[in-house]
Amino acid sequence: MKSIPLPPGIRDYTSEIVRKFDYINDIFFQETESWGFNKIYTPIIENIESLTSDSAQSDTKNILKLIDPLSGEILGIKSDITPQIARFVNSNYSLSTLPIRLSYAERVVRNKINNNADLREFFQLGCESIGTEGILNDIEIIQLASSLIKKMGFPNQVITLSSSLIVNFILSKLIKSNEKIRDLFYKKNFSEIAKISNDISFPQKERNFIKSVVIPFTKNKIPKNSYLSSNVLKEIENLKIISRELIKINPETKCIIDYLDVKDFQYYSNITFEINVPKIKSSLLNGGRYDNLFNKYDLNIPAIGFGLNLLTLVKYIKVDNSARPTALIIIDSNTSIFESFQIRDFLVNQGFITRFSNKKLSNNFQQIIVKMSKNKQVNLYDGKMNKIAKFKSLKEFIEEEI
Repeated sequence: MKSIPLPPGIRDYTSEIVRKFDYINDIFFQETESWGFNKIYTPIIENIESLTSDSAQSDTKNILKLIDPLSGEILGIKSDITPQIARFVNSNYSLSTLPIRLSYAERVVRNKINNNADLREFFQLGCESIGTEGILNDIEIIQLASSLIKKMGFPNQVITLSSSLIVNFILSKLIKSNEKIRDLFYKKNFSEIAKISNDISFPQKERNFIKSVVIPFTKNKIPKNSYLSSNVLKEIENLKIISRELIKINPETKCIIDYLDVKDFQYYSNITFEINVPKIKSSLLNGGRYDNLFNKYDLNIPAIGFGLNLLTLVKYIKVDNSARPTALIIIDSNTSIFESFQIRDFLVNQGFITRFSNKKLSNNFQQIIVKMSKNKQVNLYDGKMNKIAKFKSLKEFIEEEI
């Protein structure tokens, strides 16, 4: 039998996995709606500029591109929702409508093989709070994220707070060693950073800065104020306040500050956060503030949000598939199509999942089997065809509660 392989990093999803998707989606949208978020959908394909974080389109490497046969323009398949949200808000809302809260469940495709089981297609759930700023709003969004993870069955959490403002400040002071230091931040290879501070191939000024600022941060210590800008000092204090308040709200949750956490996306401007749970290597949720993303539309709009990777969650979510009973309705010469649908409608109203067949199925789909006899008696059987009940007529069966 001939088969056609899927493209690299793309896969199918069976009904068992989709049931988990639906379970998670239901929890997600019930919870986010109660926090005032409104569900939206965005296009799968857009102009490249709408999918990047700046007008210079410097971050297009992850976007799968194609040429539009109608216009001849280069389009992109969305690789992340947040830049697209900025275009969506600019197109559909006015400044007078702010603040707004948006939620979504979308598929994204990235033009690289990711470390998540070598997949390129992802299912992303997310929330975006547009036009809001301040510590209270940051805490609220992180608390919503924590509440979602808890409702999905993960009460023991570690919330890690960081800030792109602090990381970008440090990297701005390191010209020659910038890329190397960024990579070492990302890999958490702090011992190698200490070596650079003594490497004479790098400028003395940068080595001094690494010794005075970077190395203390690697040990979770705050450098002397004289080395830091006022914005950085304020951001450090904000992180401490947010951490303390989150612990008060969730005494069972561990909250830590990582001053040197580097995120994949360039648009984060201030606080960033992620949520991890024991025994799961990948973070379940990532988010942060992106106050500069709307600048490309000549707008100054603060915003914060988060994204949740559905494919990571489904590996650890357990869904009870026995909640609804199932019934098989046998259709043969004894049962008319009209009678079969009468039986089906009755069973569905009783909460059953139903299926028609002209014979007993070989699998264990059915919990009960319904079959009419020649004299129009309705008989109920279990999955092994042991009779468990009988009714003199269809009318008597429909008037009964199962």
